[in-house]
Amino acid sequence: MSQASTAHFQSGRTIVLSLLIGTGGLTIFGIMPIILGGLLNAGRLNAAQLGWAATAETLAMALGLLIGARVLTRASTRWIVVLAGVVMAAANFWTIAAPAPWSILVSRGAAGLSEGILIAVTALSIAFSPVPARLSGIFLTVSVPPPLLLAYTLPVYIMPRYGYAAGFIALALVGLICAVAAAFIRDDLAHKLDEGRRRVRWTFLTGLALGGILLSSAGFAAAWAYVDPLAVSHALSPAEIGTAVTATIAGQFLISLFVASYGWRMPMILTLVAMSAAQAALALALIWAGTPLGFALALASFGLLWQGAVPFATALLVAIDDSRALAPLFFPIQLIGMAIGPFLASFVAGSGVAGVLVLAAALFGLTVVIYIMVGRVTARANITLPRSVQAPA
Repeated sequence: MSQASTAHFQSGRTIVLSLLIGTGGLTIFGIMPIILGGLLNAGRLNAAQLGWAATAETLAMALGLLIGARVLTRASTRWIVVLAGVVMAAANFWTIAAPAPWSILVSRGAAGLSEGILIAVTALSIAFSPVPARLSGIFLTVSVPPPLLLAYTLPVYIMPRYGYAAGFIALALVGLICAVAAAFIRDDLAHKLDEGRRRVRWTFLTGLALGGILLSSAGFAAAWAYVDPLAVSHALSPAEIGTAVTATIAGQFLISLFVASYGWRMPMILTLVAMSAAQAALALALIWAGTPLGFALALASFGLLWQGAVPFATALLVAIDDSRALAPLFFPIQLIGMAIGPFLASFVAGSGVAGVLVLAAALFGLTVVIYIMVGRVTARANITLPRSVQAPA
């Protein structure tokens, strides 16, 4: 199957619905620090259990994404997506009613599994797009406004009045919206590939590229899951925390818009190395950024750089494997990394949140090393990478 043959396999309406459904699946990441912080502040979870809850949801999301990428094919499989949206809603109501920490972890796992299936709808559209990096950048742009709105209104207006449960109710409503949207899909959700095209050609280079995605995602998620206790340790108010998280999501929106419009011309490997190095420094800066403005600026910069690197990492997978069999692994590997990060952080969070940020910085430092190695391996193997995320190899 050539690249050209993938150009029109979905209609514009299906692509829009796909982006909407994937946005619903990803909404949790924008407000995870707020809603899990609400459980922590309510005494329903302790600091270590907060990390476990983030890990359970994200790891289950990766599993749901892998399942979705395999079973979502024909238009009729949209009913699996409808069911996933309903399960997402039910799981969030379950979290509110859960009687003990272990049941909260199970409910977050159920939510994550359904969210992963929702994200798979978008991942398949991106993987078979003529220009995956461009559609990925568009998706990252349009997926920002919903969590941006919730990240500000939940801690500033809604949760102070209605309690932490309001965040989970909002997520339940998002799940139901996704279920309704999925019912209107009429096109196939993925191209049918023969087994030869489905197999990933594993090499040292592909392992490095996926390793960079895994470690950078772990570094970001480790810090992101503990934003609320970190901000509390700096004596920030709920409104100031909400403003910082909102600024982060707004920054992610702006950099996604920039990459989709102009930034895709930036050199791929150099950009990944520079962004990862900057995030290592920003993770450490968050330890000392104790003022509301300083904290918001450091957190926003940290978040927007991670988001901005995503299209470049996606394009790297396409560049080193033109069969497109590797590209659909981006989201699962990213989610596995985002599950590993909070899990590792849970072991150091008990002695202080600063340890979590040191861990995040170390993970981004390793990411820098990996992307430098990718550049050297491709050079020694005479593999020509495109100069930008849309240029041909």
